[in-house]
Amino acid sequence: MLFASRPEQSSVVSVDQVNENLRQFWRLRRHAEDEQPTLADQYIAEPGITPLDSNKTFVGPNGTYYDERWRFMEWRGRSRSWNWAAALSFGGWLAYRKMYASALLYLAWLGLLLGLAVNGVALWLLAPALPVAALALGSYGNALYLAHFRRAALRAAQSDGQHEDRLAALARAGGTSRFAVTVMVVAGLGLAGAVIWLTDWMRGGIDLSY
Repeated sequence: MLFASRPEQSSVVSVDQVNENLRQFWRLRRHAEDEQPTLADQYIAEPGITPLDSNKTFVGPNGTYYDERWRFMEWRGRSRSWNWAAALSFGGWLAYRKMYASALLYLAWLGLLLGLAVNGVALWLLAPALPVAALALGSYGNALYLAHFRRAALRAAQSDGQHEDRLAALARAGGTSRFAVTVMVVAGLGLAGAVIWLTDWMRGGIDLSY
C-alpha cells in the first residue's frame, strides 16, 4: 500500500505543477503583449531604419564604449549612465560630439551666470550651479547622445540611396570635432567679454559719446 500510494501522490503533484506552469506562461505572455517596446523596438519601428549596431559608425572614436553604455541602459531600463567626459568638460564634450544646439544652450547658460555675477549676485549663490550642471551632464550625457544618434540615424535611413550611402551619411553626421570645441572656447571668451563690456556700459563706465 505504501508503494502504491507514492505514484498516485506524485501524479497529482505533477499535474498541479503543470497547471501552475501553464498559468504562469499565459500570464507572462499577456504581460509581454502589453509591455511597452524597448528602445531598439521603437528605433526600428519603421522599415529601412539603420539598426542599432550602426552606432559605432556614427560615434567613431570610443564607439565600443557608447555601444556598451547604450545597451546597458536599454537592458536595465535606465535613462542615465555616468560619463566623466561630459561631466568635467564644461560643455566642451557637447561640441566635441557635434551636439551643437545643446552646446549653445550650455554656453548661453554660462553667459547668464557671468552676467548675474558681474551684476552683484553673490558668488556663493552662483557657485553651486556649476557642480550641479556637471552632475546633470555626467548623469544624462549618454542618454542625450543616444537621442542625438537616433535622430541622425532616422534622417539617414529616410534619405535616398543604398545602404552604404546611408551609413556614410550617418558617419558624416556623427564622429567628433576638435574644431567645434575651439569655436566654443573662443565664443565663450567673446561672450564673457561682451557681458562684461555691456555691464560696464549700462553702469555708465564706458563713454561712447565720442
